[in-house]
Amino acid sequence: MRGKKRFISLSSEEISSLEQGWKQGKSSTFRTRCHYILLSHQGKEISEIMDFYQVTRQLVIRWFNRYEKEGIEGLRTTKGQGRPPILRIDNEEEMNKIESLVEASPQSLKVVVSQLEEELGKSVSVKTLKRVLKKKWLSDNFCDNFIFGNT
Repeated sequence: MRGKKRFISLSSEEISSLEQGWKQGKSSTFRTRCHYILLSHQGKEISEIMDFYQVTRQLVIRWFNRYEKEGIEGLRTTKGQGRPPILRIDNEEEMNKIESLVEASPQSLKVVVSQLEEELGKSVSVKTLKRVLKKKWLSDNFCDNFIFGNT
């Protein structure tokens, strides 16, 4: 066995909030992280937690450290994880350009995609373009029709 044995001691309030997070948390990763801490409090060693969840020692230690530093909020996945979007509907300059290109050739999105690549320097698939246009259309129509009562 490597290293020192490490356990996390918890107060009754911390136990109840972690149990609630473990049972009712939104994401499975958050629930799993809460369970890591609860298992440690129950006397389970890091190696036992590793074997149970099939994860590395470094991962378990990282979440122990984050919990000790930030509390239960440290177990949540932080914003900004994952790949950033290629096109954003809140970028007005890009969206105006896309709308003008679509209006110029509404029957062929392949043409729009190639023009986007030339003018914006962004490689976009037809599927991505469709998703962005749909999202933009839904957000615009939702605001116009439902919030302001236009029909």
